[in-house]
Amino acid sequence: MPSSTTHRLLSLFGWVLLVPSGLTALVSLWMLASSLGLGSDTRTVAGRVVGHEASRLKLSAGQKSIVEFSAHDGRTLRVADPMVRQGFAVHKVGEAVKVRYLTDDPVQAEIVGSVFVQGLISAVFLLLSTVGVLAGWLLLRLRPRGVAPAAA
Repeated sequence: MPSSTTHRLLSLFGWVLLVPSGLTALVSLWMLASSLGLGSDTRTVAGRVVGHEASRLKLSAGQKSIVEFSAHDGRTLRVADPMVRQGFAVHKVGEAVKVRYLTDDPVQAEIVGSVFVQGLISAVFLLLSTVGVLAGWLLLRLRPRGVAPAAA
């Protein structure tokens, strides 16, 4: 007969895996949808890197690319890509890039490669959190149940 301690531990581990993994899956889905431009009116246009802005990371430094592009309303904008890049990942000044922006707020623009990285990271987190949800569900589903007493 399985002990009640084993039952409680499997239940606890199941919930500890299931709840955080489920929440992570929801956040990953939201990040993936935003990186694909779902649910918002976005446009992709050609832009050009016109400079760099120094930026600090927690343990090192990098650069944000300053991109110039023309919005759908005819304005020429210069914005700093939100992704900090280092080494060979830094765009060269004058390099042509694709820029994606919200139609409502073109100042919130980013280089399309940055969006790809966000989408890739989101997909990996979604995959890992799905594994966590399945493992938690299995622990809850397959935990030992109390056995009925045998008939005499």
